[in-house]
Amino acid sequence: MKLLISWHAYQHDFIDGQVKESGPTLSFHNHFYKHDEHILLSAEKEDDLRALHIRTALLKKYPERKISIRYMDIHDPINHAEIQSKTNPFLAELKDHDLDIFVSPGTPAMQVVWYLAHMSLNLKTTLYQTRPAQYTPKKDRPELIKINMERSAIGLTALYHQQDIKKGTSENYFITPSIEKIYENARKVALTDEVSVLILGDSGTGKENLARYIHSNSIRADKVYVTINCSAFSDNLLESRLFGYKKGAFTGADKDSIGLFEEAHEGTILLDEIGDVSPYMQQALLRVLQEKEIMPLAGKAKKIDVRVIAATNQNLVKRCEEGSFRWDLYYRLSVVELDIPNVMQRGKQDLKALIDFFLTLKKKQLKKQRKLTLSKDALEILLNYPYPGNVRELENIISRLYVFNDDHVTAEVLPKRLRPHPTSLPMNIEYIEKEHIKKTLIHFKGNKRQTALAIGWTINTLNAKMEKYALSIP
Repeated sequence: MKLLISWHAYQHDFIDGQVKESGPTLSFHNHFYKHDEHILLSAEKEDDLRALHIRTALLKKYPERKISIRYMDIHDPINHAEIQSKTNPFLAELKDHDLDIFVSPGTPAMQVVWYLAHMSLNLKTTLYQTRPAQYTPKKDRPELIKINMERSAIGLTALYHQQDIKKGTSENYFITPSIEKIYENARKVALTDEVSVLILGDSGTGKENLARYIHSNSIRADKVYVTINCSAFSDNLLESRLFGYKKGAFTGADKDSIGLFEEAHEGTILLDEIGDVSPYMQQALLRVLQEKEIMPLAGKAKKIDVRVIAATNQNLVKRCEEGSFRWDLYYRLSVVELDIPNVMQRGKQDLKALIDFFLTLKKKQLKKQRKLTLSKDALEILLNYPYPGNVRELENIISRLYVFNDDHVTAEVLPKRLRPHPTSLPMNIEYIEKEHIKKTLIHFKGNKRQTALAIGWTINTLNAKMEKYALSIP
């Protein structure tokens, strides 16, 4: 189908309260309409009388045409982030159709969003605008202008992403090249509201920073952002903390208390360590996601508007297969999944950049006069250490170096756990290779794909080596 999509012009489509014949919408239908349907967009939530008047006027003149109204519920018509969060999912619904977008009606922010959608969504979109009759050579009819924009050009969206990629990130966090794509995807997710997100990654990889980035780049950025570590509470405490309670709900409940979901109304909540919650709490959270309401202890149900982001270092698919995590809750949480690699997976170039970043950051935070320098041997040791605690462990190591050193760090002063030790064990290459495979498998908890990536092999090579050394998954 060939669809026409446009906002209605709040002012230019009307004169003295009546639909204007020479307004952009009627003018387009009078001269250029060759479509199967016109979807007229309204910024209102419902019952937009102006949109209804335009539709009535069009159907009165062209009764055979199909014209529908789509209410977009835009609170701020000059907030491009909000507009984009509503229009992108709408356009995605129409991905199988040819979409002619009439950009002339609408606010400047609405027009910008049309351009961004055309450049970034890879849909079958064509942009049109019209020149009023009085500004055309013949002055007897308007002119239809096709807006030619090459998607392969540098990237309007690429530049847009580069400018926004660090918005909402902490100055204490560094986005290295290997995770820029993750943050770019997170930004796209942020602009699509009411979509739950599941962030996966080992402890210390930066899951909470990514969650805060999504909140800060969404239309909820000026609303509340709250976070809770679900593994730190028993069921009773977690339930009361999330949903709140009424006075007298239990011993010690001497007054009403709102929960974090209610506190985060119209904002965002991060449920960290979601993989550790009990079956009872899984059921309770599923109800919140399905019904969009909470039930305070000893209270009545309350409707809430909260974006849910969950994070875990566990393999939830495996837990679902084992029966310890609900598939229906997993599907509700993982509408979008973002997987943050650990330090080993990010490669030595990233690690070297992170070391330099923390050397600069800790100089400032700890108020040191000089930035520490590393000897060649010290840097080599830091680049070859596996960092089971990931970025968080690296940050702590650099802080320790500033405590005990004034300007230069040699290999001898590094913590003992970082330095390789002499050994009387066999030193032939096959023994070293076998032990390295074993340690890497253990580090990645038996995940063969991650093990192969970290070592630099294909999965077939890893399987052959494991067979050669009679190694099994730990």
